Amino acid sequence: MDTIKQNNILNTKNNVVLPWIKYLENNRGYGMHTLDAYKRDVVEFLKFCTERNHDFLSPDKYILREFLSVLSERELSRPTVARKISSLKNFFKFLLKDKVILSLDISIFKSPKLKRSYPKSIDSDLVTKAFVSLMDNENDQWINLRDRAVMLLLYGSGLRISEALSLKKKEAPKSDWLRVKGKGNKYRDVPLLPIICEGVKEYLDLCPYDVKEDEPLFLGKRGGELSPRIIQRRVENLRYELGLPSHTTPHALRHAFATHLLSGGADLRAIQQLLGHSSLSTTQRYTEVNESELLKLHKAIHPRS
Repeated sequence: MDTIKQNNILNTKNNVVLPWIKYLENNRGYGMHTLDAYKRDVVEFLKFCTERNHDFLSPDKYILREFLSVLSERELSRPTVARKISSLKNFFKFLLKDKVILSLDISIFKSPKLKRSYPKSIDSDLVTKAFVSLMDNENDQWINLRDRAVMLLLYGSGLRISEALSLKKKEAPKSDWLRVKGKGNKYRDVPLLPIICEGVKEYLDLCPYDVKEDEPLFLGKRGGELSPRIIQRRVENLRYELGLPSHTTPHALRHAFATHLLSGGADLRAIQQLLGHSSLSTTQRYTEVNESELLKLHKAIHPRS
């Protein structure tokens, strides 16, 4: 790409893309990962338009079809393509609202139909085996205790891994409740089991580093901030060791938290609040998981099946 086109992209990005990102961050409370993905998607479309001499600020259905054709050649997954279209739709709605452009047919931004996905849980006995095996590892004991404490927060209180690892030492679980900063910078209070508080205390007691109150609660092997990838890899190892289902991930522990509460008779609205879902329809997916499990159980044990 020549220098003039590169400068055009940079100017457009600075003039219209960055204000939109700031708006999403400050007014809509979008998280860092979402903002990065949205910005990449729109800049990608901007480059596409610049390379093909399309008017970036006046897209039509033919330009969009051409862009979708390019994405198709890259064999991107449907969810990825759907996110890119959603990013563009969000962006151009912002431009209309800010009167950067005066008119545009937003209906041209149609996402591909997605197969509905359901959260995949893990049986409670398999979760128990995982926690037992975790402590039998040859790692330094404080590392085993650290990983167990993180996983207890995921399974015992339904935290996302990003929420658990963003906790500061001063926020270490000590009582019956924990205030968590979730998606969109929204706070929620989650109840704590005694085993979680005990697990975090055991980790801190054995941690070889002097963790300051404003520093991350969970530290890596060399004393820096703990990477989510470390926990993901630890769960992967457990999956291989114990022959756990292929969908066993740190996030599946959060799914197990919700599914097991629902199976025990918990109210759907309460689970919504505990998980920090903004929409009840997101939480309702767990009822469909339970229904599918009931059907399997019915077919497996009914004498006429």
